[in-house]
Amino acid sequence: CALPISIFFVFVVDLLEIKSNFALKNLFFCKKLRLKRKIMSCLKKITEKVALFTALPLLLVGCPSTKYSLTESASPVAILGVCGNTHVPYYSSEVRDDEYGEEDGLLSNAINSFFGKNNPEIQTAADRVDYAEDAFRRILPEVAGIEVVPKEAVMNSPTYANIGKNSLLSYIDVKIRGEGYKFMDDIGSKKARLISRETGAKSLVFLSFTFKKYIKDDGDNLNANLGAMGIMNVLMYNEHGKKVLEDEFTVISPESVEMRMTKYDKDEMVELFPSVIDQLINKFIVKYL
Repeated sequence: CALPISIFFVFVVDLLEIKSNFALKNLFFCKKLRLKRKIMSCLKKITEKVALFTALPLLLVGCPSTKYSLTESASPVAILGVCGNTHVPYYSSEVRDDEYGEEDGLLSNAINSFFGKNNPEIQTAADRVDYAEDAFRRILPEVAGIEVVPKEAVMNSPTYANIGKNSLLSYIDVKIRGEGYKFMDDIGSKKARLISRETGAKSLVFLSFTFKKYIKDDGDNLNANLGAMGIMNVLMYNEHGKKVLEDEFTVISPESVEMRMTKYDKDEMVELFPSVIDQLINKFIVKYL
């Protein structure tokens, strides 16, 4: 910043002023009291000007902004994980009879799939996650001009390939993971640096989605217009292994599905989520473009 330079300049000018005043007088015969008053007056002026410059906003002296920019720092970006919830609960604390376990329960994906074999919301859980990954790869280059590292490059990264073998976790994990991705939602600084080097990525991202049904227009648990609700959590590292971004985005579909006496068309509800996912990704890009 230019602030220290400005203060130094004011200080030098006042010192020169003192020197010039002294040069016009015979210091040997100058009264000590008068000299002391002159010096104190000049020091007071310097103090006042330093205080003035210190109080100026940093923007006036050209200090840079620290907001993270996707276009300046993220390209190319490598996706390290995409996940979503198995079933689609209501946006409330109440669990309905047609829900198979709570959102953060211990039911595995296999059990959820078995008991929800006639529920399109559960059966299409993997489709939503796959769509989210494809949408991220499609929208980022189209809207922001940001390159996305091919999935094969991440899968073939020695560091990524050696991160935890998908064994017992695959049976107890309550989230649906994108095909091939590890059962993790974060990564350490060292591994982030190594994967960036091995894939050529300037940034790494984890995407976590939560899908819900939102009761609109003061409806109740029996009769309401239901909207599709999506929540996207984004976690990003830069190529140096530093966590540079952690944010959450929420979208509720403007379209609704009519529910009467707890009955509604679940296939129609499922069809609302792709548009919600697109909107979530666009909100992320607009905020950090």
